[in-house]
Amino acid sequence: MNEIQRDVSPIRAEERSARPISPRAYNLIIAGLIFGGFCVMSLGVNIVSTPAFMMWVARNSLLYLIGSFAGTIAGILLMSSAVKRQSVARSLAGFALFICTFGLMLSMTVMAYDLPTINTAFIATAGITAVFGALGLAFPHVFQRIAGVLSVSLLALIVVQFIMLLMGVDQTWLDIAVVVVFCGFIGYDMHTAATMAPTVPNAVFMACNLFLDIVNVFIRLLRIVSDNR
Repeated sequence: MNEIQRDVSPIRAEERSARPISPRAYNLIIAGLIFGGFCVMSLGVNIVSTPAFMMWVARNSLLYLIGSFAGTIAGILLMSSAVKRQSVARSLAGFALFICTFGLMLSMTVMAYDLPTINTAFIATAGITAVFGALGLAFPHVFQRIAGVLSVSLLALIVVQFIMLLMGVDQTWLDIAVVVVFCGFIGYDMHTAATMAPTVPNAVFMACNLFLDIVNVFIRLLRIVSDNR
């Protein structure tokens, strides 16, 4: 269900005048926040795997799910609002809320896999991100043209996944299709990040979009690698 989070995140937002930063600082903020997101996920695995936390989740599973989704959506909305107002404090607060709730929720998924599987999926994700990020910068018009197709394909895959889940059908091919779609989103969002004004709120917003793209590839690759072992 992680794809839903990417779909609610707006692609672009109207920008007000804001204090610009250097392109280098802009890119470092994006990269640093994405790296920080994976660090939170790693820390989250250690937290959610403790017996005390697992017992709490077992007793309060509904509260945990509602709180995680609510915190994730609230963080995204804060960052979106921060882009329109160009508010640095609001954008950072939104990202912190988003990454803590969403990262902790993803940790529950990651902890189900062994370390070799996680390492293989992470290395593959890093390679995919580098390749499609570079393609997004080299061929921006291609990714602009397929943006609509990617969004429709993602919605269709979510519906198909739900139906196949109810039917108990193997979803390996669906995982591969989702990876392909999010590869396209990585290229598109990389190009979008390069065309936005270099401000802190814009950097935070694009870091969130790219993190969602990358982490969806990572989660699907975990399933693919695990099935092939």
